[in-house]
Amino acid sequence: MKHVFELQTRVQKLEKKLEENREKTEKLKSRFLSSISHELRTPMNAILGFSNLMIDKNLPHEKREEYMEHINMSSNNLLQIVDSMIDVSLLEINELKINKDTCNLDALMKQIYHYFNIDKYKRGKDNIAMLLNKKKRENDFMIYTDSYRLTQVLSNLLQNALKFTNKGIIEFGYFEKNDRQLQFFVRDSGKGVIVEKARYIFNKFEKLEEAQEENPGGLGLGLSLSKGIINLLGGDIWVESNIFNGATFNFTIDYVKNSEKIQKTSKKINFIIV
Repeated sequence: MKHVFELQTRVQKLEKKLEENREKTEKLKSRFLSSISHELRTPMNAILGFSNLMIDKNLPHEKREEYMEHINMSSNNLLQIVDSMIDVSLLEINELKINKDTCNLDALMKQIYHYFNIDKYKRGKDNIAMLLNKKKRENDFMIYTDSYRLTQVLSNLLQNALKFTNKGIIEFGYFEKNDRQLQFFVRDSGKGVIVEKARYIFNKFEKLEEAQEENPGGLGLGLSLSKGIINLLGGDIWVESNIFNGATFNFTIDYVKNSEKIQKTSKKINFIIV
């Protein structure tokens, strides 16, 4: 009888756990749909709105060009969101692939810098200073990593920095943490992150409500995706509040130093902002 009772107890606990997981799954589905709906709505509304405005045959040429620029930016944002959704789904089933190869890190960082230095003007934030800070002084600092995924993470962090910074400085760069790891950072003078919520900010579909109210673009899927990518690259990611204002996002990645895999000839970087 004792064994029967223990078995019944274990079955009851298992049923309870399954029910709790079912409820958790339903909540995650709901949050996912809410997140997707929110992320997609903003660029889609912009595309539809400016497209309707361009129907006017008497629209001045300058305005037509301005509206086209808004449509192009929103279309790119929409593609980025869809790409992020696909990558998050691949992360969920452990199918997101890391493809490491020789990477000229200095060239990659400069390309990212030039892209976002132009992007800030397109966003009407030309009063923000964009700074690139790198500790390595070689012209060709070659590492063995996935340059596409590294670019993806840095782009996500810089996009968030631009969203929540209206004036001041956005600085990003890297330094050698030890013989096996590089540490990257993106520092801004924006609103910052509430300390109590900092450890939840990388959770899937997690939103900072204060940030949402201030900027409808939200934090999106970018941070949870970045965390997953950094984990696959052998590193960690975290956020810190700056002393006066703003926040600093830090992450590390493993890298190969003085390896036979690293050649002195630089491979062309397929630079894609995602």
